Amino acid sequence: MQKQTNSRGFDEHFIESQHLRLEDFKQEAWTYGFGNQYLHKNMRPYPRPELHVFHLKHDTYRLEEIKNDGGFKDPKSGSEDPDRMSLVWWSLAVAPEEIQSAERRLLKKTFPNRTEEQARRQQSFLWKFASSPAFSEKSRYGSYRFTFTVEKVLEAYSKQFCFHAAPVMRVLKTSLYKQEVMYTVLVHSPHDGERFTKYPVLPDEPSNICAYRDGHFTWRPEAMCETHKYVLLQRRDKNLMEVWGLIQDPQFYVWDHVAIALHVAGGQVLKFDSDDLRKNLRFCERDAVTVRPESDFQHYQDAQSLVARLWPLKKEVSLQQRIRGSTE
Repeated sequence: MQKQTNSRGFDEHFIESQHLRLEDFKQEAWTYGFGNQYLHKNMRPYPRPELHVFHLKHDTYRLEEIKNDGGFKDPKSGSEDPDRMSLVWWSLAVAPEEIQSAERRLLKKTFPNRTEEQARRQQSFLWKFASSPAFSEKSRYGSYRFTFTVEKVLEAYSKQFCFHAAPVMRVLKTSLYKQEVMYTVLVHSPHDGERFTKYPVLPDEPSNICAYRDGHFTWRPEAMCETHKYVLLQRRDKNLMEVWGLIQDPQFYVWDHVAIALHVAGGQVLKFDSDDLRKNLRFCERDAVTVRPESDFQHYQDAQSLVARLWPLKKEVSLQQRIRGSTE
């Protein structure tokens, strides 16, 4: 396990070239004598579903710069990255229907022999556990969220940086901050030669924490709650999953998420059509805990005015109505 200060000035403990499950990460932390008040807890039962995610999100405060550039870049050209990599960061944007699909997969895997009557009696439960910042409509990075399909982002990257070849995806690292575990996927051009070969290629097997296949990412979250207010009960006598509420006794744990880091060489821009940028833009409320200072967040009316100025010829629609689904 290594330690460094990341580009935003936060301490980061990390293991390169691996996406480690939490139990393995805990063991590594013990081996290196690193203690964490959240990571080393023994938690009550909670679900570990398989999510199929078809959208990526990019939260930011740099709206005017993105509009003027016509897309996304590393404003520091990698100069503040500890590894001197110029990266554009995205996160998985999990839609409500994807949580519902994951719930169905989890139930089918757990109770393969349940009857139709038992299936009808099953109440929805997974959304109660999807409470970490990875699933939040609020932002830690700024008031603006761009949400594109995975295919749209990879297609743009392929055309602009890979000469229409398929981008290469690699397992960059597993990182631990105070209460956050981040699994980073590096995306780069196949023409980058030997620069990134020390990182293994991202698998396409969904049994891994993160995989890519058929235009979507498969994510198996290890800790989707952050604050655990519920316990998952498996009623095998009835082939049902139930939720036991522990509102008076919450537990605080780490939460995990997947970050997609696109290598965009210094000064270059991952470009999108201006209309597509506007169409896929929405306003985000500031989260209780933020990475950026409070001054980098705007009130809704100020954000609406800025959007109207940047896209003056577009028929104005409320930013809140542009919802579809962190990372700057």
